[in-house]
Amino acid sequence: MKRLLTLLLVAMTVVSMQAQSTATLGYCGGEAADKGSISTEGKTWVSGAIYLPADMLASYDGCRITKLRAALASKINVDTLRLWVRSSLSDHNLAEAVVTSKTTPKMVKGWNEATLDEPLPIPAGQGLYIGMSYRQKAAVAALSVVGSPLDNAFWLQLGSDARWEDMSSVGILSVEAVAEGDNVPDYDLGLTAAVANPYDDAANTKLKVTVVNNGQQTVSGFTLQTRYELADDVYTHHFDAPLGWGEKTVVDYQIPARSTVSYGDIVVSLSAIDDGTDEMPANNSIKAKFALVKKVLIEEYTTEPCGNCPRVAGYLHNVLSMEKYKDRAVAVCHHSGYKTDWLTKPCDEKLASKFSVGYAPAMMFDRRPVWPDGALYGCPDQSDIVNALDYTLQEPAHVTINFSARYDEASQQLSVTVSGKRDELNATNPTITVYLLENDVKAVNQTSGGSNYRHQHVIRAYNSDFGDPITWMGNQYEYATTFDVSDAWVKENMQIVAFVANYDSSNNKNCAVDNAEVTGFPSGATESVESVTAHTTQTDYFTPQGRRTNAAARGLVIVRKTNADGRVRTYKTIRR
Repeated sequence: MKRLLTLLLVAMTVVSMQAQSTATLGYCGGEAADKGSISTEGKTWVSGAIYLPADMLASYDGCRITKLRAALASKINVDTLRLWVRSSLSDHNLAEAVVTSKTTPKMVKGWNEATLDEPLPIPAGQGLYIGMSYRQKAAVAALSVVGSPLDNAFWLQLGSDARWEDMSSVGILSVEAVAEGDNVPDYDLGLTAAVANPYDDAANTKLKVTVVNNGQQTVSGFTLQTRYELADDVYTHHFDAPLGWGEKTVVDYQIPARSTVSYGDIVVSLSAIDDGTDEMPANNSIKAKFALVKKVLIEEYTTEPCGNCPRVAGYLHNVLSMEKYKDRAVAVCHHSGYKTDWLTKPCDEKLASKFSVGYAPAMMFDRRPVWPDGALYGCPDQSDIVNALDYTLQEPAHVTINFSARYDEASQQLSVTVSGKRDELNATNPTITVYLLENDVKAVNQTSGGSNYRHQHVIRAYNSDFGDPITWMGNQYEYATTFDVSDAWVKENMQIVAFVANYDSSNNKNCAVDNAEVTGFPSGATESVESVTAHTTQTDYFTPQGRRTNAAARGLVIVRKTNADGRVRTYKTIRR
């Protein structure tokens, strides 16, 4: 009899264990970044968190959090990783676990997982913050941030006493909680990222949507509905995509193009699962982030007294000539860092002073850190430039840059108008800088350059040392400036460069460039040049009296261009 009771108890335990199901709570879908981009200096604690709202957790009523997971993009200079759960960011830890180089398992780059000593019951009617804190011995970009902007997906505290900031517009923090219980949803698909590209095709907007299966059951397919927020039309797409628990997929499709200025944001929603009913509607809808044309600003510090500068300039020329990087980078040279020369401008010296450039050759890539020591890359070889460019190109752009330029030969003045639009631009003080550059400028006395050495990307004129503030009209801007053009400059070798960056007078690490663009010098005395990052939907031609004409018309012609983003630009040109 005693043996029979024992067997019955064992059987009951097995049934109970089988009834316990597991779910991962988070937004990153198990994705981790290879490199980080956020850091602070000194010995301190750095913390990040995600927020799981009460309506999301309601589907897990009766379940318990048993494990916490967080990914590190680097473990250099990190001696302790603490994983925790809080009811508010400033509150005490409801549960925590510590991972170090001496625990089992040990702290690693990538995913770290720890089991809680006491499982934490998920509270009814209350949201939870799932977070990580690491103690650094020196500056390190250890936070793993992935994906597209998503509400509640990234809160940041840079320093033990710093204020918490909502950084969800940057991306998703790689932090998750593991829940177990009898009430884990069987069916729960979540939308974690949506990117819309209205620029490659004038007729259609392309979308890329990430779908994660957080439920226990495998699904064989699902249906998405997409619409413009202020329009009535709904576009339905079905996808055959088998997904098991914890798996994710990225689907591509397109909808008819419309101006988001007139019709609002693009909203993607999960409308159906093939095999059941989704039990968690809180993660079934997402606004699409726009995919913008991204170009990296490369700033080279170079001078004629610098003997190593010609070699590094050659490396840069080789990289910019590679097919992979054509139209992906914009180069500018500052003649400062190691002494000065006849091409040095005041802005060159002020930038060198601000960013502590005390030598040449050196390079900055979007003024972002490309390794833990900072943004400046000293005396790089060709592979260094490639690696830094690859790393910086991973950063998304959040603002477009469009040109309209006109040169008046009589007054020798170049008028430049820069315009564009933004999405979730993460800049507290965005500024715009415009440079007029000249290439193939013969050197006067370049050390180690030879008798025929020529300078590239030379700044001939500029609008401001650190850029002028941008005035926003909703999510759009327009900025105009004028340059005097010298007869000594070869106009066929000239370019106009503009970039949008944040400016922080006290923090060099908060001066990142979001996007850059370049265009040529207007070729005729009264001819305009226009460069637009968004593809043109329609171009119309009119006479000065307002009558419609065609592209072959001669004389004074009024050109009206309507872009895929809904922006309309009109300008005059003379065609001979």
